[in-house]
Amino acid sequence: MRSEASLFFFILISIILVSCTIFSAIPLPIFNRAFADGLSQEQISASMGSRKADLLIKTSPPVVTTEILQSSKQKPVIEFRLFDSNSNKSFSHVNYYITIDKNGKILLSDWFHSHDGDLRIQIIPINSSKVKLSGEQEPLVGGYIGTLDKPVVVEGPIFVNGGLYHFTVRVGTVDCDTCILPAEQQHLYDSLLSIGSVLNQQVTLSGKQIPVKIISYYDKLKNFSFDNKTMQMQFTMPFNWNIKRINGTNIFVHQEVYVPKANAFTNNGSFIGKVNGVDVSKQIVVDNSNPGRDIIHVMLPKNTVLKVADQVTRNDQQLIHNGTDQLMSFVLQPSAKSATTTTGNMSMSMGSMSSGSASK
Repeated sequence: MRSEASLFFFILISIILVSCTIFSAIPLPIFNRAFADGLSQEQISASMGSRKADLLIKTSPPVVTTEILQSSKQKPVIEFRLFDSNSNKSFSHVNYYITIDKNGKILLSDWFHSHDGDLRIQIIPINSSKVKLSGEQEPLVGGYIGTLDKPVVVEGPIFVNGGLYHFTVRVGTVDCDTCILPAEQQHLYDSLLSIGSVLNQQVTLSGKQIPVKIISYYDKLKNFSFDNKTMQMQFTMPFNWNIKRINGTNIFVHQEVYVPKANAFTNNGSFIGKVNGVDVSKQIVVDNSNPGRDIIHVMLPKNTVLKVADQVTRNDQQLIHNGTDQLMSFVLQPSAKSATTTTGNMSMSMGSMSSGSASK
């Protein structure tokens, strides 16, 4: 009897190991795909059988910039939570295959595991060519386990530069460590999280040097200029104007301009703004709640970006097919009229700017 039991146990373990080898080596067929394009938090909606299967991806702290990462010992943590949004209950025993890339270059690609559905990964940005992962590993599939108290530590070139980081998350198992999902219930979630790229400049206002800081939550800024006579500020950012690409994602472009008080540039609290020659003044909000500085928010939702893209591609038909070496050009200039409704305290949630959707 003992030998028969041992033989049964050996066969069972062999089946599990073979299943895990296949699971980790062969890409699983994906029938469902959920998309999002966010800032510091995204909740991407999908379904899994009769249950909702929303994936929350967020960074902590909620606002991360290259300046903060370079000057602070605090390292950002990325949280992944797969849950049923109808009951707000997390799925258990989730195997995530997570890939992070920037501008098409893969920075991380590995299996991770969460017993309770909540996975946390701490990022230590290092300008290196390789990624090092540290943490406990789940014994069957080998996924790295990251909890609230003990996140997986990833050291490498992630978050070294500002801009958008592309996350793809494949859900391989739920409910038990080896319960591989049926093909029709497998999901690949797509999201873009932002690391603020900081540009510090000095401008001359009323004969005085004034420090100006611009934070881009989309890509690195360049070509800054300021005319102290007209008080016109200009800067550019790389941007792919392909309309098909823009239509396929919930895009949101956000720039912040910090200027110390009091100064002639922000005194009226109202601005004329243009992006590639298209008037976007209605998308500019000034936060004057801080006694020491004003913050000018340029916030371009998808419909505004599409409006500008239509004008840009009309002017240059080659941009419809060419996704490289393109720029989003910003112009800011004080308005002659004082603002009446655009000033105030901008207590906004970065993650509320866009939401995900699922498609089959």
